[in-house]
Amino acid sequence: MGNGIQAVHPFVMFFYYICVGFFAMYFNHPIFLLAGCLALIAVNFTHDGGQAMKQWAPWMIGMTLLIILINPFINSRGTHIFFYFRGKQVTLEATLYGVVTSMSLLMILLLFISLNIVLNGNKLLFIFSRILPKTAFLVMLSIRFVPLLKRRLTEIQDVQRLKGMTITQGTLRERAKSGMSILQILLSWSLEEAIETADSMKARGYGLGKRKPYIPYRMNKSDKRWLVYLVLLFTVCVVGGFLGYGKIIIYPALGTLHLYLLDWLVFVSSLAIALFPVFVEGREQLKWNYSI
Repeated sequence: MGNGIQAVHPFVMFFYYICVGFFAMYFNHPIFLLAGCLALIAVNFTHDGGQAMKQWAPWMIGMTLLIILINPFINSRGTHIFFYFRGKQVTLEATLYGVVTSMSLLMILLLFISLNIVLNGNKLLFIFSRILPKTAFLVMLSIRFVPLLKRRLTEIQDVQRLKGMTITQGTLRERAKSGMSILQILLSWSLEEAIETADSMKARGYGLGKRKPYIPYRMNKSDKRWLVYLVLLFTVCVVGGFLGYGKIIIYPALGTLHLYLLDWLVFVSSLAIALFPVFVEGREQLKWNYSI
């Protein structure tokens, strides 16, 4: 079952990811989104020291900077004008909207990196198998498919490189030919294993009766307390957001960025939800240190 966040019931973790993903699209205040990004970075560091996040860091940083830089030049709405570029006004509102959009997308990407580490195939099947068994199985296969193809592609490239076939050297035609050969091997390997998997599932009677989970996850008292914790804070955030807290008006004119008392209440509640895995891991570390 694992320790720390890995030992938390899959449904509790799934609800956590739903909450944080909802916040990324529900709130648009820069302070809320910035805090959410920093919290998710801390969460990813608690999982594996940030190794998975570091692999995607260049792409995420590039995407964030690209959106922030491009949006003010393609959207000229707003009243606070910085300067004019080829007859179009570059405004504070458009710049801030680019910042908000990029941070929302960044939160979603960081969230999915964490989800891919915590909720493995068995946990996803456990959550959805009783409601949508076929859909859950397809989702599990889809999540597994991308890293599997990447790993196989690396293995094929290593073998083919020993035979003198590479996509980094030679003329464009030679590299294209090598790339097509490697792709053909990859597809053949994947299709062959897919057929073997289907035959194995058919031989074991998959889908003929009611499916039982391979690992019987059970919700204990600690999981129930964490679920109540998330539900209560999530309710506070949803009600606060419905009343306008945690949000700003960007168009047609920029509203105030000032946070009032109830804004801070919603902010602390949303941050407490986003840092939920950090609290779980911290609690586990304290228990371990005091038990020695």
